Amino acid sequence: MNIPADHHTLSDIRLDRSSRIESLFLRLVASRSDTNTCFEGFIEEIILNWLKSLDYFRHNPENLGTRKLFHDHYQREVIWALVKGKGSRTIVLLHHHDTVDIEDFGRLKDCAFRPDELREALSTRNLGKAVRQDLESNEWIFGRGTADMKSGAAIQLNLLNEFSMLNDFDGNILLISVPDEEAISRGMLAATELMCDIRNTFHLEYILAVNSEPYFNNTRKMAVMYEGSVGKVMPVVYVRGVRCHIGEPYNGINPSLILANIQSHSELNVKLCDRVGHNATPPPVWVNLKDRKKAYDASIPEAATGYFNWLTFTRTPVEIMAEMNSISQKAMQQTLERFHDSYKAYCKLTGDEPEEITFEPRVLDYRTLHQEALLKGGADFIRKFEEFTAEIDELLKSNAITLPEASIRLLEFTADAADLEGPAVVTAISGPYYPHVSNALWHKGDPFDMARKVNEISMKNYGVEYLSVPYFMGISDLSYLSWTGNDEDITAIRENSPGWDSIYRIPFNALQSLKMPVVNIGPWGKDLHKPTERVFRKDVYERIPEILHCLISDIFTMK
Repeated sequence: MNIPADHHTLSDIRLDRSSRIESLFLRLVASRSDTNTCFEGFIEEIILNWLKSLDYFRHNPENLGTRKLFHDHYQREVIWALVKGKGSRTIVLLHHHDTVDIEDFGRLKDCAFRPDELREALSTRNLGKAVRQDLESNEWIFGRGTADMKSGAAIQLNLLNEFSMLNDFDGNILLISVPDEEAISRGMLAATELMCDIRNTFHLEYILAVNSEPYFNNTRKMAVMYEGSVGKVMPVVYVRGVRCHIGEPYNGINPSLILANIQSHSELNVKLCDRVGHNATPPPVWVNLKDRKKAYDASIPEAATGYFNWLTFTRTPVEIMAEMNSISQKAMQQTLERFHDSYKAYCKLTGDEPEEITFEPRVLDYRTLHQEALLKGGADFIRKFEEFTAEIDELLKSNAITLPEASIRLLEFTADAADLEGPAVVTAISGPYYPHVSNALWHKGDPFDMARKVNEISMKNYGVEYLSVPYFMGISDLSYLSWTGNDEDITAIRENSPGWDSIYRIPFNALQSLKMPVVNIGPWGKDLHKPTERVFRKDVYERIPEILHCLISDIFTMK
């Protein structure tokens, strides 16, 4: 049974709001929480103990809990807290409590988590004009995690507390605090299934998810809210060539050249951008290219691999796989044409008569490769693949390798098992996969007219206009709360992701079940992931808390 805390009015709550948020915010910033480290557990303990100290949860301990990440090396947890009002309609407050590391701070590492000391230390440094102005204005709070996103966490935790102090309000507030957002979102993936369980246990109806990541802007005259979040697919390319000695280059084919041509057809190719109105995704950018040679010798590599980020607004995994295969076909043909032209030109130099050189090039996806390996090896392949996957999973859990590298090793194992002969290109997908989400893509759209409501609140109280943008471009965990794909997309991801359900999985059933409108309303932030990371003080202590409280109250009063 829910026992209400002492009755408070909104006027009472506003009186010491800033000081409450400041105290919690600085405490969170002071707690180091690098992603994929034991530090995440420390801040989880701080958040959980803070929640337990609230009157509401002392009276209602069953409304507060954690869920451990499955088989997690660091024993990290998702924290959840539910404040019950009247009815089933529920708004979800979502934030992450991990940050990127502080390696880029150099000699300033010791004060990375102490804003006042960092501000003083930065004042003696060579800074750009904009950073210097913000530093000297005292309107900005500097430090690791100040913008991304301990400010959003403090705002949401305080907001939960404020609603817990109200006596008998319409609706419910569920807070979800997750780890690992800066890595591969293991926390959010666990949270989706947790949210399904909480919904069923407490008979809730999720009507909106609110994230509070910082917004990006260059002027204080206009703020930004986001009614969606950009998607991200990570295509992986494995190229097997024909090995030969470097002194006889026409006896083989270099996989690195094929891979380079695939990169050339895709890197910064604006035809691969998605566009919605005046918004467009950045073109693809490769983040890894390398051969698979394990030692030096005087031969060309047998294989080469690479992967890149492809951001999406509307493009589906099915469409991306088809586009990747088309690009790979063009690159293969271009490479072979160049090879034959070079060979003919070389024969002219030497006076030799060109011989006929033929290859049987192939371009296939991982699903086809896996089927060929299974057909060739049968039960023996299944057993060996499972054993190798378990080894890879252990390396992954201990951070010895990255998820894309794990995907490549499994792909490579499968290619060997299938006796894949070069020249060949295999296309695949590696996690983490972030579906694009937008209220504009959801069949119900934005049922709350949030842009108008937020502007009314902000203009009335602060004279600041809000621009509503369809997608948050920083990539966020909102991706897992408003799935708009179909079964074909799920199949394309599952069957083309090496080690699916073992080294990586997405609980698509939960995603389909949780579908709800989303919005990101957070403070103004600058220089995320840099030593000059900072957040706008007034947004943290005053403007965003008031806007969110008013917006949520308005939505709950709607029938």
